[in-house]
Amino acid sequence: MLPRLGEQIILEGMNTYDVLIVGGGAAGLSAALVLSRARRTVVVVDSGAPRNAPAAHMHGYLSRDGMPPSDLLKTGRAEVTGYGGTIIAGRVDELVRDDGGGFTAVLGDGDQIHARRVLVTTGLRDELPDVPGLRDRWANDVLHCPYCHGWEVRDRAAGVI
Repeated sequence: MLPRLGEQIILEGMNTYDVLIVGGGAAGLSAALVLSRARRTVVVVDSGAPRNAPAAHMHGYLSRDGMPPSDLLKTGRAEVTGYGGTIIAGRVDELVRDDGGGFTAVLGDGDQIHARRVLVTTGLRDELPDVPGLRDRWANDVLHCPYCHGWEVRDRAAGVI
């Protein structure tokens, strides 16, 4: 028997949720907030390695312009847990479709989570070219997004790799 929406149950030692969100960045936490407010049981599994971690500030995010990315995530986690959402530091190593229509996620530490639905919000990963000195300048002088950092480098010469 499937759990009712909004009801967390323990099934054979497994935590069971309405929704598993893989990735706890801005997109994952936003989804978790909306779903938790809608009385769904939600678990976010986050590896703690957001793409924008090297950036000192984020820009273009309404009401949060200039905020350090880590502060946004801290605030988002507090909002999600305030509505009953669960956040787990970890990594999903395997995701298996269950016979009953749900999913079982196997985490890096061997723990398992069962969810009726899965939302993957892991975003992108930057693969830097092998250019001497590039990695040391990443997110300082070398920027990945002209929309996020265009103001900071306005009126300067730009190069594209």
